[in-house]
Amino acid sequence: MEENRESGSTQLSHSQVLRSKIAMVMPRLHEQLYQFWNHPRIGDMFPKHLEILYHTVHASVPLLEAALSEAQRLEPTCPVARALIPYLEKHIAEEKDHDMWVLEDLAVFGIDRKSVIEQIPPSVVATQIGSQYYYIKYAHPLAVIAYLAVVEGSPPMADQLDRLVTNTAIPKEAMRSFYKHADIDRYHSQELWAFIDTLPLTHKQTNLLGLNSMLTTEHAANTLEYLLEDFS
Repeated sequence: MEENRESGSTQLSHSQVLRSKIAMVMPRLHEQLYQFWNHPRIGDMFPKHLEILYHTVHASVPLLEAALSEAQRLEPTCPVARALIPYLEKHIAEEKDHDMWVLEDLAVFGIDRKSVIEQIPPSVVATQIGSQYYYIKYAHPLAVIAYLAVVEGSPPMADQLDRLVTNTAIPKEAMRSFYKHADIDRYHSQELWAFIDTLPLTHKQTNLLGLNSMLTTEHAANTLEYLLEDFS
């Protein structure tokens, strides 16, 4: 935290402000996660969850590329857009082929990858990803950082995944993508929160981060609710 020497007050960093806004809407997502992982039909539901996850992850690199393109357009006049460019270029390279990991998890259940790839993505995915394109285009490409703060900002730990495998009897081989992300997203999240604190954000840009992070959290809860309703 930074201290205002003239007033003696303590000022929160950009990342702390963003975390606090995400925390405001997390209770609903936590409730949906609890119901999902403790559902009596979790074994049937989990492959469907992976299918939705595939479509979400498959959209991630194109989404980052759209944000990069918009940042490059704004770069001559916007210092935040300028700062986004190297971060997004690096992250795009890191996110390549992660959707293939999810297809490999689905193969454990005997689900053919072609049948998943050829699906029309569910409306919950279209809503979540579509809102990101809108904010990137009509607000600022910074919006994608709020999205990443939710989907990568608090990665699961390997021991948490071990408990889920034990408690749900889901094959560990069907959660390999989760274990991989538990490892790499520890570094991605540290890098992300540190990066946010380096940005020369305006008041409007700070508000955009908060608004989109809260929206993304709500979309994540909606996705789980969509699954739970299907198996109620």
